[in-house]
Amino acid sequence: MPENPGHTGEFAIRPATPYHPAMSNPRRHSNMQPLFRLSFLFAALILALLASGCSSTKIKESWEASDINEPPAKRILLVAMIKDPVTRRYFEQHFVEEGRKKGIDLIPSSDYSPHATDQDEKQEIIKLVKKTGVDGVLLAQIKGVDKEYKNVPSRLDWYPDVFPSMTFYNYYFTSYRAIYRPGYIGSDNYFKMHFRYFSVHSEKMLWAGNTITKNPRSVAGTIEQIADEVLSDLSSSSLVKAKGFIARKLGQGDES
Repeated sequence: MPENPGHTGEFAIRPATPYHPAMSNPRRHSNMQPLFRLSFLFAALILALLASGCSSTKIKESWEASDINEPPAKRILLVAMIKDPVTRRYFEQHFVEEGRKKGIDLIPSSDYSPHATDQDEKQEIIKLVKKTGVDGVLLAQIKGVDKEYKNVPSRLDWYPDVFPSMTFYNYYFTSYRAIYRPGYIGSDNYFKMHFRYFSVHSEKMLWAGNTITKNPRSVAGTIEQIADEVLSDLSSSSLVKAKGFIARKLGQGDES
């Protein structure tokens, strides 16, 4: 068969295909080339999306005290142990907003103490807890980001050449074409946080959970995913009482 002048040599691997009468028709063969190239471009697009990864959050480990003897908390103080005041406030505000959607009354500590070092003494923490009138305290700690590399091997996938006008008998004798998917080295980022919930009444830790987020896409979206996982787990443990929409303006501390 004469060499196709439009061929650029972009397909380094092309296995020999079985003989089919259609291959003896140069015009039909030239019409099949664009279809094959379109399939290759679509496969390359899907491969690129898969390589970029998807954001997902889950609780990797969790623990709950077995000797809980107190009612569910109606109001919880959220303390993000983040040194930078802007980042700390941003995290707490988005976390609290997610809690409002679930009917959980969360109080951001940054409303009362903008800097994390404002509670570096026990008496200062006790004063903050009494001022907010909370039943529990939820501590949030950022533990860092881990990167894991992965080697995705190359693949050779086979797909039949099918056309709408083909009958069963023509399809039965059709040839197969190969689509080569090159291998690549990719990486996944894992954002880790630790959460600890303490009772104000007993001063004991009643719940602990460690979250992990794979390939976070946005800061706000990641916080929402983390808050959803943590608060759902706390609610299922009967440690937190949801009471519907909390009519409290974020960013304004109250004196109750």
